[in-house]
Amino acid sequence: METTSPDFSDIAFALDKLGTEVVPGEVHGMICGLLCANTAAPAETWIQSLWPHLPAGDLLVGEAVELFKQLHSATRAQLNDPACDFQLLLPDDDISLDARVHALGDWCQSFLVGLSLGGVTDLSVLPADAREIAEDLVEIARAGTSYQLEDNEEDEHAYADLMEYLRVGVLLINEELQPTQAPPLGDETRH
Repeated sequence: METTSPDFSDIAFALDKLGTEVVPGEVHGMICGLLCANTAAPAETWIQSLWPHLPAGDLLVGEAVELFKQLHSATRAQLNDPACDFQLLLPDDDISLDARVHALGDWCQSFLVGLSLGGVTDLSVLPADAREIAEDLVEIARAGTSYQLEDNEEDEHAYADLMEYLRVGVLLINEELQPTQAPPLGDETRH
């Protein structure tokens, strides 16, 4: 399944149009958490939660909201893609490692807010594997910028490993809470 999703810079530009302090990772984290908790949740749910007083009729706001809706739709498709074509929306590798780690903490915190917005307000009710990953998200969000980084190859590898763990973890949480209805890719039953 091919899904076109706005990239980090597109979302950053749209957020800039709104004059908000919210960053792209926070938007994407919240969308992911919300959709993992409730795959049918409309984009308006989290948009209203982040910006309850958006001016109606403003063209720049309208453009930004349409881009956010596109991100919402693409994220839903990616979370449910049998090929696991899902990536966290975070800054590129050309940004400092410290900034990327901080953005990852924001993403994790917003994912948890999205879960809550979708109705998962108590992590203890999650299935065991999903609960463990959600608790890891809590720890990463709490750590914020307290990591001691030397911006070396070892730290880069650790960051890449953490990103992959979270990517797969989010897919697992989504599958636990929103089991797919379609057969796995390439599964053909002949009668």
